[in-house]
Amino acid sequence: MHQDYNNFVHENEEDDGWVSRSSRKRHSRSLREIGKQVVALAESELEKIPFGDHDSLREACFTARKMKPRSEELRREHLHIEALMRGLDDDEVSAISAALEAVKSKCVAGNAAFHKLEELRERLIREGMPEINRLMGEHPEYDRQKLRALTDKARKELESPDGDRRFYRELFKYLRDQGAA
Repeated sequence: MHQDYNNFVHENEEDDGWVSRSSRKRHSRSLREIGKQVVALAESELEKIPFGDHDSLREACFTARKMKPRSEELRREHLHIEALMRGLDDDEVSAISAALEAVKSKCVAGNAAFHKLEELRERLIREGMPEINRLMGEHPEYDRQKLRALTDKARKELESPDGDRRFYRELFKYLRDQGAA
């Protein structure tokens, strides 16, 4: 029983390992896409990808990061990364894919926390003391005076025509540092 890249199971016991050209192309395209996503990661995130003993793949990814976007040399480097990934076994490709998904999910979680803090800041500015009291009930370790002062100053900044948003940013930083989300 043989399984090709499309997860089609062939019942023929005498199968000679034949895989269609379309299946090979789809597999190559998926490897190229994984390679492009790995190259697009930040350097700190790229360090979390398990390249194993494949230093040439790691070097190719770091080299591609330095290249000019949308250039012919970058396209060729992506093809080179794809070729190197074709040399990996399925477990190694799965490990790279899993690490890539883990890095992406952390980014998504970080973005969600960021948006939650922004919403909290907006509620504090809009509702004032009732929201501060509710927040203090949930997090008694906060400094009520500082929170009230930052909220009031941020509200005044938003009402003024001046473009300065210093206290608006400070309120966000205070909430972030205190772990309000």
